Amino acid sequence: SNFWDEALFAEALDQVHATQHPARCSPTTATTLRFENRGAAATLNYIAGLLGMAHMQHKALVLSRNDPWVYAHNEGCVDFECYFESWGNCSAAELEEAGAFQMARSAHEATFAIVPPKFAHKGMLWWRVVLSAYLFRIRPELLHAQPHGEEAAVLDVAQAMRDMHWQRPVLGVHVRVGDSCNKWAIHFNGSCIELEVHADAIATMTARYGYRTVFVASDDAAVPALLRPLLAARGLPPSDLRVVTVGEGRGDLGDRRPTSSEFKTQGVPAAKWIEHRLQQGELPKKLTAFQVLLDLLLLAETDGQVLHLASNLSRLALALVIARHKSIRPFISVDGPMCYHWQICCVLAPDASSTMC
Repeated sequence: SNFWDEALFAEALDQVHATQHPARCSPTTATTLRFENRGAAATLNYIAGLLGMAHMQHKALVLSRNDPWVYAHNEGCVDFECYFESWGNCSAAELEEAGAFQMARSAHEATFAIVPPKFAHKGMLWWRVVLSAYLFRIRPELLHAQPHGEEAAVLDVAQAMRDMHWQRPVLGVHVRVGDSCNKWAIHFNGSCIELEVHADAIATMTARYGYRTVFVASDDAAVPALLRPLLAARGLPPSDLRVVTVGEGRGDLGDRRPTSSEFKTQGVPAAKWIEHRLQQGELPKKLTAFQVLLDLLLLAETDGQVLHLASNLSRLALALVIARHKSIRPFISVDGPMCYHWQICCVLAPDASSTMC
């Protein structure tokens, strides 16, 4: 399609890489910024915005060390480099004297919407795909770990697809039923989107594109079992459309009720949001991070998607799908449009800019 330009995409990645690796690290070539330490995808989308802003200033983005990433286990690694390849060659220690800057939230709407002039004709979505692709480069040893190692096959995408017996075409479905629903309830006077809405979207997509497998990424392991009878009632029994997920019914994260569908009407206290539970030691950081990363990697492999684009995880997944397939695949959003910033977007303008709710 006209949307994708492989040569331009490679050039954009090269330019970001070059900016992130200056010959000399100093306040004139790099800027130290603090990031919002939230859910995994929200944090990555926020950092993508910071990366784009720093790039426009011809400076390398360096993240402050004052607020360690809540998902990082920091066992022989530091923060994001526990999971991702290095994002640059400058460190916060080298720039410590310059201090760290925290961007005001009021500046996000305009700042995160800026696209470098060279790529402006491709638009904000394309630029967000570039930034997301640059950040979301998983460490090779995590993708191809030895079978008997501590992290054996945890992020082995091909093995995960084989274990679930994927039959293409595959529809990726993100169902969020945890703490993220709080904001939806606050801003739109509702609760989590009901599974019936997802089932309707799956039926619509399957009727048009003939999907054979539905891969579910969710923070509630009970979702696939709840979804199957809803699809059967819509003429899609398991014999025609298989619903799969990673480790269905897994209980390895312990009591998930504070972030499960049981709380969809009452909301979730801030102390029980996943990032705060990680900080409090209630959830294992490495395992929690691996589950989120594997879901994102698998969503990127799907042939179409039913997403929550009011959710940062769905937005990141969409960007990764586009980068992986080099095109926009068919998708439906059950709750809103794609947002280029890291909050729910309101008052969407014709040029796709928006305000943050």
